[in-house]
Amino acid sequence: MKLKTPVFFALLAVSFILISGCLTSQQTPDTPGTSLPTTDSTPVPTTEPTPLPSSTFTREEVGQLFIDIAYGCDNIWINKVTPAPGIHLFYSLEGQVTDGDRDFVTRFAGKYNLITMTETFSDDPLSVKGNPVIFYPANSMNSLEKSFISCQERDPETGTPIYIIYKPIIEYPSGEQVVTTKIYINSDLTGAERTHYLQRALLYYLGFPGQTYTYPDSVFYYETRSNVEFTPIDIEAIKTMYNPAIYWGMSIPEARWLLLDN
Repeated sequence: MKLKTPVFFALLAVSFILISGCLTSQQTPDTPGTSLPTTDSTPVPTTEPTPLPSSTFTREEVGQLFIDIAYGCDNIWINKVTPAPGIHLFYSLEGQVTDGDRDFVTRFAGKYNLITMTETFSDDPLSVKGNPVIFYPANSMNSLEKSFISCQERDPETGTPIYIIYKPIIEYPSGEQVVTTKIYINSDLTGAERTHYLQRALLYYLGFPGQTYTYPDSVFYYETRSNVEFTPIDIEAIKTMYNPAIYWGMSIPEARWLLLDN
């Protein structure tokens, strides 16, 4: 039996439609918000860089803060304290000292060991032969020999001394002269202000006499009289001191080349 030509072409068209429908039904639907797995797991680079979290800082920022706090006041070179087995740093608290002062020094020493991963301090960081931190009333601080004061901070309103780096010269019978260092703190200070300046004295002996003008929350901020808690970038800057490439006597240009220009 022969099909008429129009009927033949009609059946042929229906066949094409059915085949097309079968092929279409085998495709995965393009669902918004999903993607197909691929064998290549390498991320595709984008033209826009991913923004860094607000708490992230760059190598250059840490290096600059280290330079700000490792130099300043009365020194132009690195004063690095290098821990060694059985050799520790000690402080001597003198004058009008409180139990709170002693407790803070002990807690500070333990925290410093942890953040720097060193054994700079023993379990008891206090010794009568340690680096002296002296609490004196304002009138006693005013009586100190002015020529031996290398750095000081006074209350901007009253002019009362708050913090003094004092470097008297000791002359021995042999004629040898030795410069010593003492730090005086106004004993009338209380609370966070007293703790802040005590911590500044402890950090000075660890090689951090400087200040920063960049980070208001930093314990090293030049205008603060109460910051005590280390910020994350404070910690990274302090840890930089223990980079093997940092050495005692290192100059500012050398430190800049290592941390910023290299």
